[in-house]
Amino acid sequence: MRDRVVADGRLEKLIMGLSSYLLSKVNALGPEKHGLERDDLLQEIRIRIWKALKEGGRHNVSYFDAYVKKIIKSVYYNEINKINKEHKALEMGREGLIPADITNGGILEADLSLKSVLAEALDGLSDPAQIVIKLRLDGFTFVQIAQINKWSLGKTHSVYYRSLRSLKHRLRKSGIHLED
Repeated sequence: MRDRVVADGRLEKLIMGLSSYLLSKVNALGPEKHGLERDDLLQEIRIRIWKALKEGGRHNVSYFDAYVKKIIKSVYYNEINKINKEHKALEMGREGLIPADITNGGILEADLSLKSVLAEALDGLSDPAQIVIKLRLDGFTFVQIAQINKWSLGKTHSVYYRSLRSLKHRLRKSGIHLED
């Protein structure tokens, strides 16, 4: 059955037929409260369903409805975890760039050193990279950053993640290792 669906082109029709169902399930999860892009979630869900049906035997899709629900929740929670990791890394960076607290009448030397390494690593990035990372640190969404820079959302994501990798690389060279 599955081979016939893939072979005669009905796979795309099947996935397109699920669009309103997927949209209602994703909307019910409330992606906006976590800063998730609904269209990105839907695209990833469609890709996973397509792959599962196309690959056939590797995935157990005997109970298709349950499998689709599993994919929806899996994609949703994976994206939340990804954003939480990103926020954790950004928060560490933000704390490092904020002036150190004065403790016992002096500034802790380690804090000052960390701040200077972070500032130097950030300054070493290209202007677009600095802008994107600083805007994310200030709490802007990807959509807002794209609008500010007059970029597509895809370019914004690409610049941001490349910049974040570059920043992590620069920090590693300076002896600072972040956990992923």
